[in-house]
Amino acid sequence: MVGTYSEKLKTGGELIVSAISWNIRYYFSGLDRRYNGTFVTLEGKEINKYIDAWADNFEKYLKLKETVPSGGEFQTAGSMNMTIRIGFAEGVCLRSYHMPIHTRGKIVEVISDYEYARDRAMKMMEMLSGLK
Repeated sequence: MVGTYSEKLKTGGELIVSAISWNIRYYFSGLDRRYNGTFVTLEGKEINKYIDAWADNFEKYLKLKETVPSGGEFQTAGSMNMTIRIGFAEGVCLRSYHMPIHTRGKIVEVISDYEYARDRAMKMMEMLSGLK
């Protein structure tokens, strides 16, 4: 498309920037061919909320992990429509069981990727708006 910029992010998803807005878009394939894939779009204006949500939900996950018996399964809603899961797709999931993150290192990577995307989007929006 003319007037847009896109870039694959290290931790998955794609940064998509136009002159007036930006987002991070994910595609998660179905469990197998019987299931359709799922698109999840994070709007740029909410990215700071997602950064906070990843950090907060991860701390909740660690506390929850201490209370759920070994081998048990549990899930609860986290902030920004994320899911906190013990058992299947364990960790903090962006949506449902998609993109489970269960280590501090991975949380740091995702948050760093979002910060990079935010900074990159601002630069690209400035450049794209100058093309008009």
